[in-house]
Amino acid sequence: METTRPQEFTAIIVGGSVAGLTLAHCFARANINYVLLEARESLAPQLGAGIVIMPNGCRILDQIGILDPMRKFMTRMAMQYRRRSSGEVVGAADWPKLVEDRLGYPCGIAQRQLLLRSLHDQLEDKSKIVLQKKVVRIQHEPGSVTVKCQDGSEVVGHIVVGADGIHSKIRNEMQRIADEEGPSGMMDKDKTRVTAEYNAIFGISAPIDTLSPGDGHVASDIDHSGLVFVSNQALPQWFFFSKLDKRYQEKDIPRFTKEELEKQVEEFSDFHFTENVTLGDLMKTTTALSYVPLEEASHEFWTYKRVVCVGDSIHKMTPNMGQGGNQAIESAATLTNCLLELLSTSTTSHPSEADLATTLTKYQDLRKGRAEMFVKLSNLVTRDESLATLRHVLRFLYYPPLNSKQYAGKRTSVCLKEGIC
Repeated sequence: METTRPQEFTAIIVGGSVAGLTLAHCFARANINYVLLEARESLAPQLGAGIVIMPNGCRILDQIGILDPMRKFMTRMAMQYRRRSSGEVVGAADWPKLVEDRLGYPCGIAQRQLLLRSLHDQLEDKSKIVLQKKVVRIQHEPGSVTVKCQDGSEVVGHIVVGADGIHSKIRNEMQRIADEEGPSGMMDKDKTRVTAEYNAIFGISAPIDTLSPGDGHVASDIDHSGLVFVSNQALPQWFFFSKLDKRYQEKDIPRFTKEELEKQVEEFSDFHFTENVTLGDLMKTTTALSYVPLEEASHEFWTYKRVVCVGDSIHKMTPNMGQGGNQAIESAATLTNCLLELLSTSTTSHPSEADLATTLTKYQDLRKGRAEMFVKLSNLVTRDESLATLRHVLRFLYYPPLNSKQYAGKRTSVCLKEGIC
């Protein structure tokens, strides 16, 4: 791709993530021109990850007309079990059904790969998706912004949207530009927001007779927990969480080797997800596997000048609550609404940098509080399920588990906050 000078307002989306591809659909529906740059060779690699689409995410996907094809590979969540690490059941609830009855949309589980593939396949104009475009630098120009890629090409637009995940180049570039052009130390604190206190092995395994589609199982032990849910194809999608030796900050967060993965699996192979299914059992037939730190972050600044971030690049949460993808979808929808309002009322097709900055700050202000809430709630669920403190242990051992209506009430209330569902 050679340098182009767009005549109409153009957004450059960086990252073919759930956030980036959802944003592409939102922009297409709003008639906002865009190009999406992805560094990898493929938009939907198989990394062994599952994803939960909750009613707040389903509603937006439905509004932009892409939910129905996804129902073919999404599995409605059914009974949810809480267990000891021996597999013994300590609580069971069918809260997903009650939540669906109240909100009109299901709590669905799917392979992340299938979700990404569906998001891509349903785009009408796939020429706007450009693979193997690794961004190395952002440069502001009078009236535009230029993205420079590793292959020497340049793309010119009017805003850049970072949808490139927790290790976001766009967020880093935004902070660099603010350091050079903004108030001294403006984003210094944001440079240390990313932390990790837990890690996770996650994978997809072959069907197991005792695991029923739609059911979910959370098993807890001190500093460890396991989560498995089962798709329509009876494929267990699972996570095994462990607490790290300390709380790491971004530059020091460890990356794990194959040898470390094997050691972790060997040590905890007898950990029970259910009475009859252990980590060792799941590992025997795993077809896709990853071992990663669980980063957490809630940034203060989401935008600067013509640069803005969405999804994990700016609000990263642990997966235990199942809201990471849904919050990315919400951010994509909110950003689109803010831009559409600006473009529909502007007297020019190219709003000024000042007007864009005001609009992008409005998006930040609308979304930040809710996203921060889910980062904190996900943090709490991770620690609750891994019995992080004596308080968590005592509550797990002696406090009566929530029943279906209580669970549904909590899940419904967070979806309904601020009118999202």
